[in-house]
Amino acid sequence: MLIDKLWELQELQLDYRQKQRLLEESDLSSSLTAKIAETHDRLTTLQSQLEDFKAQEAKIGEKLDELSAKVHEAGAKLGKEEMSEDKVQKLEEKMKKLTLEKEKVEEAQSRNFHDRQDIEDQIRAAEMLTEKLRKELAAIPQSDDVSRAAVKKSLPALEKDIRSRKDRLPLKAKLIFENLSEKFSGAPIARVTSSTCEYCHVRLPQKTLVSLHNAGGEGAEDLIRCEICGKILYAPTKDRE
Repeated sequence: MLIDKLWELQELQLDYRQKQRLLEESDLSSSLTAKIAETHDRLTTLQSQLEDFKAQEAKIGEKLDELSAKVHEAGAKLGKEEMSEDKVQKLEEKMKKLTLEKEKVEEAQSRNFHDRQDIEDQIRAAEMLTEKLRKELAAIPQSDDVSRAAVKKSLPALEKDIRSRKDRLPLKAKLIFENLSEKFSGAPIARVTSSTCEYCHVRLPQKTLVSLHNAGGEGAEDLIRCEICGKILYAPTKDRE
C-alpha cells in the first residue's frame, strides 16, 4: 500500500539525515580540535609575553628605587651641606636630571602595567574560549575514521534509493510527502499508537481511526492526516487488520 511505501521511504530518509549529521559532526569535531590547538598556542604565546612584562616590571621597579634614592640623597646634601654657588647649581641640575629620568621611568612603569593588564585580559579570554570549545567538543558523539568512511561511502547509494522510490510515487502523494518532509525535518509521517498520534499526542477521533483501518489505496486521497499536527498518519499492518 502507498502508506507502507511512504513509511519505508521516511525510514530511509531519516537514516540518510542521521548519517549526514554524523559526518557534519565529524567535520565540526575536527574544526573544534583545530581551534582548541590554535587557542592553546595563542595562550602559550600570551603567557610568555606576560612573563616578559613581569620581568620588565621588576627591572623598572629596581631602576625607579635607584633613582628615588639618588634624588633623595641629592636633596639631603642640598639641604645640609655648606656649598659654593657653583656646587649648588650643579647639584640642582643633577636633581633636575634625575627627576626627569625618574618621571620617564614612572611613565614606562605605567605603560608596562597597562600592557600587562591587557595581556592578562587576553589570557583570561583565551582560557574561557578554550573551556567553551572543549565543552562543545565533548558534547559531540565521537566516531573513528573507519566508521566515518563507511558512512560516507553508503550515502550515494542511499540517496539514489530514496530518489528512485520518490520517482515511483503518484505525483500528488510525492508532493505532499516532500512538503511535509521539509516542514517536519524529514519525518512527515506519525505512527498511531493506542489511538493516539505519536507526534502531537492527541487522541484521534473515531472517524479517523475507521479511515485508517480501511485505508488500503495507492492514491494521495487515501492518505489520512492528523487534524492537529497535519502529519500523515501511519497505523502498523497488525492494527489495520
